[in-house]
Amino acid sequence: MARIVTSKRQKKSETKFLKAHAPFKSSELKDVELVIDTLLDCIKTGDIETFREVLVAHLLTVNKVKLAKKAGIGRRTLYDLIDPKKEFNPELSTISALMQALAA
Repeated sequence: MARIVTSKRQKKSETKFLKAHAPFKSSELKDVELVIDTLLDCIKTGDIETFREVLVAHLLTVNKVKLAKKAGIGRRTLYDLIDPKKEFNPELSTISALMQALAA
């Protein structure tokens, strides 16, 4: 039986391309009452763009796994809301569940 030839040197990992994560540090985005008031005001005025910006900014500051469990929705749903490449068209039940979870 022939001997299997392997490479002599292992390649080094490409860790120099990793980027450090810089989360939002704004206290306003972590203030749940302020976020809820702003989101409700956006709903009243019909400003969907500001609603999305505030919601996404808040979702980036919180633990998405805990929020998804608290709201009873899938974690992937939260990540779909954050993704700028996807269309922002959440169902009313999703928004309602998020608002209730934030208020609790």
